[in-house]
Amino acid sequence: MNTFILTVFLLIKYSEQYGSGAPPMACVDQTPRHSGIPAQSSVPPYAIYTSSQVRQGDVLNVTIGSALGAPVTIGGFILQARQVQNPDTIVGTFTKVPNTEITQIISCRGYNDSVTHTNPESKPELTFQWKAPDDYLGGIFFRATVAQNYAMFWKNVESPVVEVVTRDTVITTTQTPLTTTPATAPAATTQTNRKTTTAKPDIIYQGCEDTKLCFGVPQNCIKSGNCKAIVAVFVAGDTYTFEIQGTDNPKYVAAGLSTDNKMGDDSAMECIRNDNGRVSLFTSWTYPKAEPYVRRSDSPQDIVQLLESSIIDGKLYCKFRRDTVSTVMGQTFDLANNKYNLMVVSGDSMKEADRVGFHSLAFESTGTPLALATVGAPAAASKLLIKLHGSFMLLAWLGSASIGILLARYFRQTWVGKQLGGKDIWFAYHRILMVLTWLLTMLGFILILVEVGGWSSAGGNPHAITGIITVILCFIQPIGAYFRPHPGTKKRPIFNWMHWFFGNSAHILGIVTIFLAVYLQKAELPIWSVYILAAFVAFHVIMHIILSLTVCVSEGRISNGRVNSFPMKDMMGQPRQLAHVDRSTDAPFSSFRRQVLSIYVPIILIIVVAMICLVALAPIADTYNNIAGV
Repeated sequence: MNTFILTVFLLIKYSEQYGSGAPPMACVDQTPRHSGIPAQSSVPPYAIYTSSQVRQGDVLNVTIGSALGAPVTIGGFILQARQVQNPDTIVGTFTKVPNTEITQIISCRGYNDSVTHTNPESKPELTFQWKAPDDYLGGIFFRATVAQNYAMFWKNVESPVVEVVTRDTVITTTQTPLTTTPATAPAATTQTNRKTTTAKPDIIYQGCEDTKLCFGVPQNCIKSGNCKAIVAVFVAGDTYTFEIQGTDNPKYVAAGLSTDNKMGDDSAMECIRNDNGRVSLFTSWTYPKAEPYVRRSDSPQDIVQLLESSIIDGKLYCKFRRDTVSTVMGQTFDLANNKYNLMVVSGDSMKEADRVGFHSLAFESTGTPLALATVGAPAAASKLLIKLHGSFMLLAWLGSASIGILLARYFRQTWVGKQLGGKDIWFAYHRILMVLTWLLTMLGFILILVEVGGWSSAGGNPHAITGIITVILCFIQPIGAYFRPHPGTKKRPIFNWMHWFFGNSAHILGIVTIFLAVYLQKAELPIWSVYILAAFVAFHVIMHIILSLTVCVSEGRISNGRVNSFPMKDMMGQPRQLAHVDRSTDAPFSSFRRQVLSIYVPIILIIVVAMICLVALAPIADTYNNIAGV
């Protein structure tokens, strides 16, 4: 019996302490199964030291040591390499441990992908050898759970990001430790979020002020080092070295050399993220409008030579040289003697296997042609015409058209006896507002044609299609109104219905087009703009419902032989019973309708002004940061 109790006790002790290494259950979450004991919430005394770059297939030294410089002992641990983009994925293999008597290599999700202890005794600083995968490019980091003893352990001790680069990359970086927060500031080490530190800008930004020509999206992003896409050119003698980088997990990032700031007839260089994780470099020729990018014989591939490439933390990067003089599509590109507009674009999809898709993430061009040996950060092309186009369309379709339609539908029998310019009040203001809508729409349409140089379809966004239909409907409305038949004639009801149908169709399509504009990359509007537009639609519909109810009640009201006649009744071509209609006074509930109008107009104008501000200051987040000095 005593032997049985002793055996059970030893088994329990073994199962709790895991003295021979981390249990299989801890492979993924790295959580020790120490019953009832949580991870420490203080700053860990441990750090992981390694290098910032490693070539595919090369071996890297990885050290678990002290974060504070003071000697520290290690009881137990489990250490793995994880993908930056998918931290649940373990990558690479460990090839060597410092001492097989106290440490060991184990296989968790793949062959030899983890290291752990073999006993719970105190250990000094430990250095392991880890081999990078042969078929992976991008960022990885090392994550560990480290225990001082059974009752005290820290989770999510993590290294800085390590870049797995191509085999021909020249590595000059040195081993660096994890930068931890001060010991006086507790860190939530039980969470999976990586502790953030003030990182140095990416290497592409180095030299932008004094040795390189750098151009990025959005404006003023180079100084802060947070461009969505950036191209840099470094000139040494007759050697022209380009760097391009895109963020937000792009499928491609490309740079172009153009004689103007419009897309088309340009020589482009594309950095492509392949499905296997590798990076490829191509040249292409951009055609105006259709068939924007074409490779193969249209653009020679030997005019560029890839030097470095990487995918780290959602950033796609390529560094390459381009021949000083090259001929593409019969045009000579002389980088030393000619000036070019620099273009930089990026997107999240490919149109075809050999053709980039719509520039959904970034698109920008320099405002003027530049000598590529120029140093500094040039200004982007002016967006004044785009901003004016958006502002005019917002004022036209959210503002003047909405108010004008409301007046014509519900206020014909209001302000009776009062005129403006010899016309009834409602008609005078309706005509003023609709003429303003027509003028703003035509002007906005002309501005965008000048900006894009003609018809341009924004990828899969039907904004241009709905926009052109809106312009056509808007254009014919005043022409039809000018030739409208006289009231009481046989053709007047036909005109009434057509005028009503085309006017409302244009208004609805105009609002839909504005919604679609939010998703245009060139508009640079925050995605939450749709909520402001949705609020406008909801408010507009509610006001129509309220006013329609007053019409229904008013039409059913008969007092002293007087009823109210409303436009929908005229549209049906029904003869008016003038003997029973009194048009000498305001219709019933006119005072209430005027109060509704006094609420409707200011709120509509506030929404319009808010949207115009978003357009004028776009991108609003970057504008705010610039004003705040962030």
